[in-house]
Amino acid sequence: MIIPVLPMDRETPPSTSTASVSPEPLMRMIEGLQVTAIIRAGVQLGVFDQIATGRDQAGSIAAAIDADERGTRILLDALAALGLLDTAEGYRLTPLADAFLVTSRPGYLGGMVNISAAPWTWTAYSHLAEAVRHGGTVLDHHAETPGHEFWEAFAPSSTGMAAPASRRLSELLRGWAAQRENLEILDIACGSGLYSLTLAAQHPTARATLLDWANVLELTQDNVEALGLRERTSFIEGDVFEVALGGPYDVIIASHILHHFSEQRCRELMSRLVTALKPDGRLVVHEFASGPCPADDPSPYLFSIVMLTWSREGEAHMLDTYRRLLHDAGFSPPEVHANQGMPTRFLIAERAG
Repeated sequence: MIIPVLPMDRETPPSTSTASVSPEPLMRMIEGLQVTAIIRAGVQLGVFDQIATGRDQAGSIAAAIDADERGTRILLDALAALGLLDTAEGYRLTPLADAFLVTSRPGYLGGMVNISAAPWTWTAYSHLAEAVRHGGTVLDHHAETPGHEFWEAFAPSSTGMAAPASRRLSELLRGWAAQRENLEILDIACGSGLYSLTLAAQHPTARATLLDWANVLELTQDNVEALGLRERTSFIEGDVFEVALGGPYDVIIASHILHHFSEQRCRELMSRLVTALKPDGRLVVHEFASGPCPADDPSPYLFSIVMLTWSREGEAHMLDTYRRLLHDAGFSPPEVHANQGMPTRFLIAERAG
C-alpha cells in the first residue's frame, strides 16, 4: 500500500466542525469520572465537616483528617475547581457545599456518593459497551439479585434524598389522608422506609407495612425506632412480584422501583398492586419520568444508562408510558407533581371504579 505524504510546507485546512466548535464541553464530560471521585474522596475524608468547623488551611485540615498535607492540598484545590470551595481567604465552603455536603445539615446529600460511586456501580459502568450489545446487564450479580448487598448501602445512604422527598409526598397527601378513618400504607421496595413512615407519623391512626429484602429491612428498622412507630409498623420480606401483599390498603407507595423493569413487568406489577388497594385507594409512583426531548430533560435519560448496566430490562420510562400503564392497570389519570430540587416526579393515581 502506498500512503500519500503531504508536502511539508502545506497546512491541512481545519474541518468546518473543528474550526467552529470548541472541544471544551466534551473534555468536561470526559472528566466526569474524576469529578465523582473527587467529591467522593472529600466526603469519605470528612473534608467538608472540618472546614465547616473553621479549619481553613491545608495543614490543619490534613491533621484533622489524618492525611498527607500535600495530598490534602491537591484535593482541596480540586474541590475548589469544582466550585465546592472558595479559596479567596483560606478554604471556605461555597453555599452549595455548605447546604448539602456537611453531615450536620438537614439537606445532607453526601451519602449519595455511596450509591453513585459504589464498587458495584463502577463495575457496571466498566461493562457499558457490553451491556449495550447485550441489551441489559452482563453482571452475574445485579439490581435484581435477591439480597444483593448494594441495597444495604442504599437504604441508609439514600436518606438525604428520601427525607425531603418524603416530606413533599406527605404534603401532597395531607388533605386526602386526613379524611381517611384509618390510613393503611404499603411501601414496596421500601429501602429507608421514610416515605411511608413520614406519612404515618403525621396521622395517628396510620399503619405502615414495609416490603423489601430481609437484609434491607434489618436496617429499615432503625428509622422505625427513631420515629417511634414500632407499634404501627409491620414487615413483609421478599420479592414484590411473589409475596402475599395483604391489604387492602388506602395507599401504596412505589418509589424508585419501576425503573428496574421493562414496560411489561411494570404492567404486571401495577396490575398486582391495584388488587391490594381499597376501591378509592391511591398508588404513588415516585420516579424518573422522561419527557420527549433528552436535551431538555437529561437526568432520566442519563439514569437509563445506570439501569442498562445494572438491570436486565430497566430504564427511566417516559411520563406518557406511566400514564398508559396506570390506565391499563385500572387507575384514573394521575396527578403529576414535581419533586422540588430533584429530577423526579410523583404520580398519584386513584383506583378506578
